[in-house]
Amino acid sequence: MLNMLNKIRKREPKFFLNTGTREYPRKRICALYKKPQNIFVAILIILTISSCDNTFSIFQSIGQEKKQLGAELFKATTVRAMGSDGTNYYALMSKVVYKPIAGSSWQVLPLPVGDDTENKDIDYFAPGLASDGSTIFVAKADSNNNLKDIYSSSNGGASWTAMDAKKDIDAAIGSDIKVDWLKCENKTLFVAVHGSAGYSLFYYDVASTSFKNAFDSTISSLSEPLVDIVWDGLSSPATYWLISSSKVYSGAEGSIAEDTSATNNPALSNGLVGIASDGAGRILVSRSDGIIYSYLSGSWTNFTAKSSTALGPLILLNQPSTSKRILVARGASTLGYMEYDEASPAIYENGKDFVSTSQSIYNSTVRAKQVEGFWQPASDPNTLFILLATGTEGSYSLYRNTYSGGTWGGWIAE
Repeated sequence: MLNMLNKIRKREPKFFLNTGTREYPRKRICALYKKPQNIFVAILIILTISSCDNTFSIFQSIGQEKKQLGAELFKATTVRAMGSDGTNYYALMSKVVYKPIAGSSWQVLPLPVGDDTENKDIDYFAPGLASDGSTIFVAKADSNNNLKDIYSSSNGGASWTAMDAKKDIDAAIGSDIKVDWLKCENKTLFVAVHGSAGYSLFYYDVASTSFKNAFDSTISSLSEPLVDIVWDGLSSPATYWLISSSKVYSGAEGSIAEDTSATNNPALSNGLVGIASDGAGRILVSRSDGIIYSYLSGSWTNFTAKSSTALGPLILLNQPSTSKRILVARGASTLGYMEYDEASPAIYENGKDFVSTSQSIYNSTVRAKQVEGFWQPASDPNTLFILLATGTEGSYSLYRNTYSGGTWGGWIAE
């Protein structure tokens, strides 16, 4: 016991209380240990520690963890989208930040000032970011989130092209349009917006170099927010799958309509929260009642991830191939994410038996944070990012996970 306490003292010289203006000399401290009352106190401390539940003990966490140090600009904020052009990673907060894929330093990406694409600065508000693997797209808005324009760059922001998005969208549904999100699927850029007429979806038509209504001719806008859009990964012409907060829509760009082709549709009033594709024809939709729907070969099936639990964004993790998991965010009341193993089937929570990370790392990085989404570069299945909303000072909102040697290494703060 004496050896243990001496080791503790060497590690932390301020462990013992001072009786004056200086610490006890070493001989006097050793003498104190010999006093029965001090021995009794030391025994009580050890017994108290040993009687605790060490499922996530301080010794276990010290042994498994080192302090996460991320970029200051990811503290106490929300990361809403990510992208890559093959050279850089890009992340969207109120501005776009970037860093080289092989680099470590993030910085704000300058955008054009108005129509002058040669004059750039970092004083702007960006409500949307997307990439198709080689080109990045950024929406720029005023302080009220009214769209100014969407810009594209294929050289890491060295030069920009104004896409005249405001002109096209204003002509279709009126002025004062606010951008909800941008998304590239199958090399097609989609823009979700809302205004006085409701919620609308546009796509960029390369042939006419203009933005057009992505819905079929009978739909100009919806009365509910648009959540996300994905491509199934196989269809040609491409079939896209879109969810609003209540319904599922599908079709080619310019003819997307409500999905009524199959029974057991996942529609739920204000209950659709996430959509994902496995890139091989399968679509997953998560709901606010704990149920996940799966679409494949013309039919929907469903399973309960966790009964009566609000879910969030999700992704199908294909590695390791012997233990594929669905990573699905938990709703606002519980936060973090869960892993669902369809083969078992089984749900894993709070980091226990996760394949994506250890329980220790999960508890110290992601648990109790709101998950905004998961993102993988299209060309790199061995890299996974998790996008978070954090309001706590000192808490990071972007983490990366790398797959190597048959396992995921765990979340590391960017």
